[in-house]
Amino acid sequence: MENTSAGRDMSNSDQPSADRVIETFAAAADENLSSGMRVQQVVNLPDTGEMIMTGDLHDHRRNFDKLLAYADLPANPDRHLILHELIHGDHYDPVTRSEHSWITLFRAAELKVDFPDRVHFMLANHDLAQIHGEGIMKGGISVCESFSRGLKQAFGDRQLVVAAALSEFLLSLPLGIRASNGIFCCHSLPTDAQIETYDFSVFGRELTGPDYQRRTGPVYQLIWGRGVTAEGAAHFADQVAADIILTGHQPQDSGYLVNGQRHLILASEHNQGVMLPIDLSHQYTMDGLVASLRKFVAME
Repeated sequence: MENTSAGRDMSNSDQPSADRVIETFAAAADENLSSGMRVQQVVNLPDTGEMIMTGDLHDHRRNFDKLLAYADLPANPDRHLILHELIHGDHYDPVTRSEHSWITLFRAAELKVDFPDRVHFMLANHDLAQIHGEGIMKGGISVCESFSRGLKQAFGDRQLVVAAALSEFLLSLPLGIRASNGIFCCHSLPTDAQIETYDFSVFGRELTGPDYQRRTGPVYQLIWGRGVTAEGAAHFADQVAADIILTGHQPQDSGYLVNGQRHLILASEHNQGVMLPIDLSHQYTMDGLVASLRKFVAME
C-alpha cells in the first residue's frame, strides 16, 4: 500500500524506532537491487511519463519537502523521482557535534518502499565516504564523524546495527539512470585524464572491491570527479550512448551550470537550487533543458 505520509518531516517525538529504520533500509535496498528496470548498475526508465532530476540535496529539508510536493507521486503514477547526495547537511547539534541527515535518507528510503518503481537513487561520493569513514571536512568538522554521532544520539547502543543497515542500503544504489530520449544521469563524471582510460564496463557488471578503490577505482572516479571539460563530458556521453549527461556534485551558486552542449550540472542544496522535470517522450536540446529548470525559491 502506498503511504503518502512517508514524505513528511518528523520531530523528536515521532522519531522512528531502530527496528523500523533497519527494516525500512533493508526493504529499500531489496527494491533497489531487484528492480525490473535495473540492468546491473543502470536503471532504465520507460519512454513515456516524466522524470524529475535533482542535484545534491545535502539534507536541505525545505527543498526536499518542496520536491515531494511538486512530484506528488500518489497522484502522478507515470512520474519518476531521481535522488542523490541526500546526506551531510546543516541539521547540526553544536552541543553534541552530531548531524542528523539520516532522517532525510530514511524518508527517502520510505519513499522507495512506497513507490519502488518510481523512486530511484544514484550512488554519490558522500555516500561512499560515510561507508568508508573518510574525512570530508566542513568548517573544520568531519561530517562523517558527525553523522555517526547523530546515529548514536538517536539510537544509542543500536547505533552500529542501524549504521550497517544504512550502509547496505547505500551500497545497493545504482550508478546511473538512463532515459530513452538520450539523457543519462549520474552523480558526477571522472576528470578528463581519467576519462581517457576509464573502465566503462563498470555500468554493465557486478561491482567488486577494487571498483571502489580510492583514486583508481571506476566507481570512485565517477562519483568523486570534478572539473571535467565540455570535451571530456562529450566523450563520456559518447561512451554511454547518451546525447546529454545530467550530474550534480559540483556546487553552483546559481543552481546550475551548462558545461557545453552535452553536460548540465545541477545543485539543489540551497534556496537558489533547482530541480529539472523532464518529459520522457520528448527529445531535448541543452537550451530546452535549461528552460525547464525550476528554482526551489520560486516554488510554494
